[in-house]
Amino acid sequence: MELTNREAYFQTKHAIEKECLDISNNEICQLLEKANGFNSYTELTLNFDKKLANPDYFEKLKSKLFSGEPIQYILNEAPFIDYTFYVDNRVLIPRVETEELVIRTIDLLKLLKMEPKNILDMCTGSGCIAIYLKSKFKKSEVYASDISKDALDVAKKNALHFSSNIHLVQGDKLEPFLTNGQKFDVIISNPPYVQNKEDIEEKVKNHEPMNAIYSEDGTAFYEEIFKHYKEVLNEKFILAFEINYDQQDRLTELISKYFEDNINFSFVNDIYGRTRFLFIIRGYIYENINWKRHWNLCRNFKEWWRYCFSYWNSIWLRNKSNFKGKLR
Repeated sequence: MELTNREAYFQTKHAIEKECLDISNNEICQLLEKANGFNSYTELTLNFDKKLANPDYFEKLKSKLFSGEPIQYILNEAPFIDYTFYVDNRVLIPRVETEELVIRTIDLLKLLKMEPKNILDMCTGSGCIAIYLKSKFKKSEVYASDISKDALDVAKKNALHFSSNIHLVQGDKLEPFLTNGQKFDVIISNPPYVQNKEDIEEKVKNHEPMNAIYSEDGTAFYEEIFKHYKEVLNEKFILAFEINYDQQDRLTELISKYFEDNINFSFVNDIYGRTRFLFIIRGYIYENINWKRHWNLCRNFKEWWRYCFSYWNSIWLRNKSNFKGKLR
């Protein structure tokens, strides 16, 4: 029996309710868009009472969704600010917190009137951070490193799609750059930092690469950079990290241990009010930055709109369990 898109939608919705699955109505719509070859939700609504173009393909997609596979892996795409990146189970799905890290870092660079010659994105995964920064700082040499060759293959695919001239480097932490003596103006990273596996949702454990999330010592990655900062950073620099909500005290100890007095650092809350970011700065005037004002990163209407669009776009397009409740 041939179904219309409306009938397929409500049949799927009733099956979800019957099985008590944590699947949103929006995810059903996304599957219908994919199965019909539509490019937007608007196109789906305009064809809601027309026949489902590819029912077998829809059933295949639905089976994956019902098994718990994240919608981003099923569709092979994930939104990141105003871009859409290719993703699969070789890389972590970008989260709204990482979008915020990038937006805040861009805002900070503008505030400091800094034009970085070179930027390093460590633990690049899909390459979303590096590619987005390259789009905003076209004159900068942007490097994206990861220990995983599989992740770098995904990053390469995205770089080619966006014609982004970033440099992909395989290696563990700082090892490739300590070897060749390369230094950077900016290092940014969303490393594996979750130390307690109980903080990671089952859905994430079952489908996303754990080596991009879990670390036996949640602060080891940061300590490695702090320990070698003189060898990999220029005289003036910015470090920008996503961190776990409970790492502030330990990271403060490590900063005191490894850095000299002529640096400034701040821990910043994310949009949910949790400590989520660490910024370390040397060589730039810093006192005019008011980190406590949440909307400080949006100093004009255009940036405010962009930030709001990113936030609500993430809520609309993503599985809510990815960024609500437990970490990551």
